[in-house]
Amino acid sequence: MGGGGSRALICVLLTLLILAFFSSGFTPVDNYLIDCGSPTNTTVGDRVFVSDDSASLFLSTPKNTLASSSKSVTSGDESPLYQTARIFDGTSKYSFSIRQPGRHWIRLYFNPFVSGSYDMSSAIFDVSTPNHVLLSNLSVKTSVVKEFSANVTSKDLVITFTPSGNSFAFLNALEVVSVPDELITDDAETFNPAGRFKGLSWQALETVYRVNMGGPTVSFENDTLGRTWVPDKSYLLGNNLAINVSNIAAVKYVGGGATQDSAPNAVYGTATRMNSESDPNSNFNVTWEFNVNPGFQYLVRFHFCDIVSRSLNDLYFNVYIDSWLVVEDVDPSSIANALGVAFYKDFVSTATVGNKLRVSIGPTNSIASAYPNAILNGLEIMKMNNSLGSLSGLAPAVSDSSSKKNVGMIVGLSIGAIILVVLAGIFFVFCRNRRRLARQGNSKIWIPLSISGGNSHTMGSKYSNGTTATLDSNLGHTDSSVSAAQFEASSVSGVSMSRVFSQLIKSEGR
Repeated sequence: MGGGGSRALICVLLTLLILAFFSSGFTPVDNYLIDCGSPTNTTVGDRVFVSDDSASLFLSTPKNTLASSSKSVTSGDESPLYQTARIFDGTSKYSFSIRQPGRHWIRLYFNPFVSGSYDMSSAIFDVSTPNHVLLSNLSVKTSVVKEFSANVTSKDLVITFTPSGNSFAFLNALEVVSVPDELITDDAETFNPAGRFKGLSWQALETVYRVNMGGPTVSFENDTLGRTWVPDKSYLLGNNLAINVSNIAAVKYVGGGATQDSAPNAVYGTATRMNSESDPNSNFNVTWEFNVNPGFQYLVRFHFCDIVSRSLNDLYFNVYIDSWLVVEDVDPSSIANALGVAFYKDFVSTATVGNKLRVSIGPTNSIASAYPNAILNGLEIMKMNNSLGSLSGLAPAVSDSSSKKNVGMIVGLSIGAIILVVLAGIFFVFCRNRRRLARQGNSKIWIPLSISGGNSHTMGSKYSNGTTATLDSNLGHTDSSVSAAQFEASSVSGVSMSRVFSQLIKSEGR
């Protein structure tokens, strides 16, 4: 073979290698998959969940209780991961070494069944990490996967299962998997009022809904990050107002837009659109409604891809969250001056008041030449942790070390007690001096003593978008980083204040 033929062959091989590399999707550095209670490894798609025994080195539990369902898998819709479970009779912890700090999936698989004296549908328990409460007072009545993502900056991730009262906890399967850093950026748009939300990278998120508009279920095998997308029909209000469209071949991923890690082409290649083809005067919105928990903010991600237009600048529409117009005159072809370009937009809601969240698309009102139409390809709704670090109710995040928590509470209570004693002493001396000065007729000046050295310390929470909390108000949310040095510093402050108090007594006596 000549030199030209060899070079051509090398070019072909390099091209194939590059294509294979990019088509393989994201490869997680941390990838823990456990089939709890199973005596053997379990293959699901192209992933292998290791047996319970192989994962025992990650677990600390007071009792070794495994359970197996008497019901076998009868259909392809039932996961083999639901056949076994691990029972936690007391507080139990999984500890995973983290090789690549950053955002990680935490996926918890639950399927209640009866095994011996354990009826898992009656179990009540909490699940937490050192910084976040993921689930509190959880009671599982049907099979479900709870998916969370959190930014892990430490060398280890500890997941704690805490039974409530005399109950127990259980788990069928567990995933702890690295997430691409660019999947969740640090900021997003806000509305009511309009602006920017900063600090998303520190937020723990719970995936509440992940929906494929206008298309079927997209299983984890067809998603580079192992996600499942469900059809939108059950959330759609007014089915006659919308139609489904599909054109997967038209999807393009370009620089500056979405990637296959954002959502697969099976999501971007289908859409729900306005049913307006027969009426050029159509003027209505297509709306979806979702149940949410009041009191939490939500990250809402809209996925768009113009797979319906025949020419550029042909489609304009508006996007709404509840009654708020969040994007006006969306022109999908303007993203890269091309049709079929995949992209998404992120919005952070205010803390919800009700238990419903609606999203809508509708025709533009400001461009007279635009035919009334609107599309939506995919939607993700993710709950954000509250100021207590919790994704479930008002429970504060619990430190991984109870001893450190006790030290923190002792420090706080000791400082509070010392401050009260010093204030009482100052008040006592002040009153005695006033009486003595009145008797002697002297006009001495009382100089106030600052018990804080002129400084007021507050602790900003990286989970609450800049809100601050004083030490007294934060005792229920003790950080695991309380150190011996901090304890010693607090003790020194207490000694110093005691000396000041003693000096004041001595001066009063003189």
